[in-house]
Amino acid sequence: MSNCGCSRRVSPPPGAPAPVQVSRRGFLGTLGALLLAAAAWPRRARAGKKWVAVPLAKAPKLRQAGGSMVTRIRGKELLLVRDGESSAHAFEAKCPHELCDLNYAPESQKIECPCHAGLFDLTGKVLEGPPPRPLETYPAIVDGDRILLNLPG
Repeated sequence: MSNCGCSRRVSPPPGAPAPVQVSRRGFLGTLGALLLAAAAWPRRARAGKKWVAVPLAKAPKLRQAGGSMVTRIRGKELLLVRDGESSAHAFEAKCPHELCDLNYAPESQKIECPCHAGLFDLTGKVLEGPPPRPLETYPAIVDGDRILLNLPG
């Protein structure tokens, strides 16, 4: 056996899968497709949704944790809840049972429907009562002096 450092082909052991050989063109084509997909992904993830800012100057009830308010944005009636310094939530403002107005109870951190004792947590999940489904929720964050909501369309 020579120790010259030159390469030589070695056969794989019996039963081992054959090594896959990829051409330079195939490798570059796959790499290009992956880069294109990676560049397009953020746009697809945001497609159909837009961030909307609610200035805290125009929403005094949301300036402090525990505050809530109902507002109409883009034709949707929303219940906005601020449950922490940097934490906020946005929900449809009507109960899915019989479309009664919802209220936020800061002491229990629950959303209440006064019509038939419906109760929801801050993820929109039904905890008690007759509501047939969870609340529609929308991503929301506190960003300095505003709350940002991610709404469809």
